[in-house]
Formats: sequence, C-alpha cells, structure tokens
Amino acid sequence: MPPIRLQKARRIRSAISNEIKKEICEYIMANSNVKQEEVALYFNTKYNELNIDRSTVSKIWQNREKWMAVLSTSQTACTFRHRSVQYPELDKALQIWTAQAVTAGLPLTDMILQQKGIELAQMLNIGENQIKFTNGWVYRFKKRNGLQRVKFSGEANSAPIETLPEERVRLRALLAKYDKEDIYNADETGLFFRMEPNQTLSTGAVAGRKMDKSRVSVLFCANATGSHKIRPLVIGKSLNPRCFKNLNKSTLPVIYRANSKAWMRSDIFIEWLKHLDYYFRTMDRRVLLLIDNAGSHFNPKRFKKNDDMDDEEISESDDEQESKKQKKKEKPAVDLTNIELVYLPPNTTAHLQPMDAGIIHSFKAKYKQEFCRHLIRQFDSGVDHVKNKLNIKEAIDYIAESWNNVTPTTIQNCWIKTGILPSCDDDNTDEEDLDDDELENLLINLPEETADVLEYFQLLDREIPTEEHLTEEQIIDMVRNEENQVEESEDDDENEEIPLISVKKAINGLETFVNYFEQQEDSEFNIGDLRIFRKYLRVIRVREINAKKQSTLDGFFDR
Repeated sequence: MPPIRLQKARRIRSAISNEIKKEICEYIMANSNVKQEEVALYFNTKYNELNIDRSTVSKIWQNREKWMAVLSTSQTACTFRHRSVQYPELDKALQIWTAQAVTAGLPLTDMILQQKGIELAQMLNIGENQIKFTNGWVYRFKKRNGLQRVKFSGEANSAPIETLPEERVRLRALLAKYDKEDIYNADETGLFFRMEPNQTLSTGAVAGRKMDKSRVSVLFCANATGSHKIRPLVIGKSLNPRCFKNLNKSTLPVIYRANSKAWMRSDIFIEWLKHLDYYFRTMDRRVLLLIDNAGSHFNPKRFKKNDDMDDEEISESDDEQESKKQKKKEKPAVDLTNIELVYLPPNTTAHLQPMDAGIIHSFKAKYKQEFCRHLIRQFDSGVDHVKNKLNIKEAIDYIAESWNNVTPTTIQNCWIKTGILPSCDDDNTDEEDLDDDELENLLINLPEETADVLEYFQLLDREIPTEEHLTEEQIIDMVRNEENQVEESEDDDENEEIPLISVKKAINGLETFVNYFEQQEDSEFNIGDLRIFRKYLRVIRVREINAKKQSTLDGFFDR
C-alpha cells in the first residue's frame, strides 16, 4: 500500500507594495535586535491583507539598498512591480524639468507634458517613430512621479520687511502648540570643504581653477532647545569616490547622497523628509518643522486639490479614468504623519530662520578649527598639504565633528535672536567670541606656507548656493553624463583609496590602544569604555584564528 502523502496547506501569496517594503527595511534598521520572524508578525498584524514569513522579510532585507532608494509618493503605496521605462534618459530629463516647473508655479497640463516630452526626445536624438506621446504615456509618467491634478491655492508673495512683526506673531501662534523640544528648523548651506591652491610655478599666466570641484551641500536640522541635532545630510558630486572603496558607507557619520552638481534637489529633500517622519513615528512624537521656501523644498500648501476641474482643461487617458473609478480618493503626494511643515515667507529667512541667525555660522567656525588642526597635523608629520589634499571622507568626518561641537547654548541663542518662539528668556551668553579666540590660537600655530588659509576662510563665510535652475540643455547634459560623473567625478583622482586594513594590523592597533588606555589616569578615560575595545579585540582575534583554520583546510584539499 503506497504511503499516504499529506497535502501541505497552500500558502496564499501576498502582494507587497514598494512603500511597505521600504517600511520593513526602515523598521529593521530602527530595531536591529528584533528577529525577522517578529518583523513578519509585526507587519502581518499591522496590515491585515499581508501574509508574509521570515523568508520574505529576509529577501526584502537583502535588497534593502533598492527599497530604501524608493522615493515615497502617493504612488509607491500602490506600486507592486517595477517595469523599466523604454527611454530612461528621457524620463529622467522630463522628471527634472517637471520638478522645476512645479516649484516655479508653472501650470502643468497633460498637453504641456506631451509637448515638452517631444522637445526633450528630439534633443536626446529619439526619433518620432520610436516613441508615441499618447495619453497613456502621459498617465504612466504622472503615475511614476506622483503627479496629480491640482489648482493654485493662492499667490506666494514675498513678505516685505515691514511685515516681519506680523510674521513673528503668526509664527509664535503656530509654535505655541508644541513644546520647544518638538520644534525644529532645517536649512542647507554650501561648503567648499577643502582649500584649492591659488598660486603655482609657471613661465606665464595660468588659467584659474574652478572652485566648485570641491564643494558639497549640507543640510542641518536641530530643535529649539539644542538637545537634538539630526545627523547632517551631505550631498557630494561622486556617489562612490575612491576614498569610499573598502568602506562600509553605513558607518559614515552623515547621510550621504550625490549628484553631478552636488545640488539639493526635490527628490533628495523629500526622501530625507520621509525618513525623518518615519523616525518620529517610531518615537511616537509629533513635531513641527520650520523650513524656507527654497525651490527644492516640497511645499504641498502651494497647491490644493481641484476635484471640479473641467475635463477640457486636461486631457485624460482611458487608463486614468479607469483608475479613478477604482480609487476615487487620492492621497497627497507626500503624506507626513508626524511632521507639521511650516514654511517661512520668501525674503524673510535672514530674519526669521534660526539656522541663518548663527547656527550655520557657528558650524563653519568649528569647521575652520578642524581644518586648521588638519593642516597642523600634516605639517608636524612632514606631509605636503598641497599634494595631499583633504578628501571627501576626511571632510565628512570634520563636518560631523563640527556639527557635534555646535553647543545647545548657541542653538538656543539663535532661536531667541529670531524672536519667533512663544516665550523665551534672553539670558544665555554668546559663544561666537570663544570660537574666534580658539581659531586665532590655531592660526598662530600654522606654518607660513599656509598663509592662503585666511583667503580660504573668507570664502567659507560666503553664502554658497545649494541649488540652481537648469536650462533644457543643462538637463540633457546632466542626464547623459550623470552616471559617469557620479560614479567617478573629475576631482576623484585626488581622492586616494583607503587601503584595506588587515586583521593583523587591526589587532596590533587595538592592542596598542588598549595598553595606552590602561596607562591613563585621566578621568576622561572611562574604564567602562575600555571593555568595548577589549570586546572588539577578542572579536578580531577569533576572526584571525578562523581565517587560519580555513587556509589550512584549503591547503589540505589542494594537495
């Protein structure tokens, strides 16, 4: 009699949207100690329609870089598959142009998108017979980029200086709903992170060097008490510079992004905003975020829904009409659950924005100090600072250290200076003079060969733009060359690879440091911290033993 085979219960497969996949990755990153079985159970409970197990969570986590890069919009919640577009360069170019048009307040229709698509296709040498700009094509482009029909909610007028008192009253009323710990401000600044030499030996005149090769854009964010400073967002020109080779980028003390111009763009800002919103959601906190009206800052209050728009205004595809039948109510393009965005009126940031009131200035003063110490270390070690320039990895470390050294007192003073807090006592001391005194002491110790550092510091104090409006030709040029420029930028030759550290070198270095630590009687050396270094010394020794065992077995079987 043949054995009776029990049929396994057929498991029902669940469709998982891109938004949920990204949320799973974010949840694991925020809760590193949670097992993948528990992650699956958590999301099955949160979303009744889900039925996933540990293996599904594992597969999603293996592709975390892909899912974390997904831009959260109204469409990612209902997107389950990725279909590559036929002409990605055209899609990217139209996406950039559309983002600029939206931030500039240009009324967009399907007909305008079709016409602009035709023009950009011609500039990219895509023939008319290769692509048809039908209503369906426009609908799919809008769906990929989270575009939907809206109408203008009013004019965005610049606020004159005379209205500043009224603006302060308005902001105080808004901020009064929150505790000071839950009121944040974010803003970008441009930074020339290293000094370019302005003199050289030559038999004649030499063309000047472009300074923008060594610039980055940095986004800072902090609350009104200075008790919480968000990790900086740094935007460079190269996604994988040579100094990042052999480096785990997740260990960087900043969030790092890159594009060929090192500009802040709306897609980068929205991604950062969504990550911040998720962070506060996991902390069960509702906060207010104050930002300016820069073009790259997504401002949903510029527009509002237009459910009564005439069909003659915008031609709709059959696909879009069918989609409306299935889903009448659309979500907003960027859905923030735990952040209330408050936008400053144009031309008022110098008076009302805390970051511009001295926080960024304090950061740059700290960065100057770190740069001086870098030059002094090079000089003491006999290293030529002209031939051995600061690379982006070193600059990132100094940016993070400088931001950490901006004190809560300085941040509080800058919020007080703007006059937008509901109630505050101006009894803190100004620390700018202390920064300047420390910088002067460092400058005294610099060698004479670095006299041009003062000119570099004057350049640092200038207001450096972090975004620009691109022409059609610039958009096409950027789209065509962005992949090569981002992967290996022009200044990448000056960034040497960081050599891979061997296990033996790591052990020797840790042993030396532990011995040094044990000899110190200074209170700054906490004995509790010594246990951490001893722990990793044990970990690396075990790794060395395992490597020797493996090499011995391989040699045995190779005989």
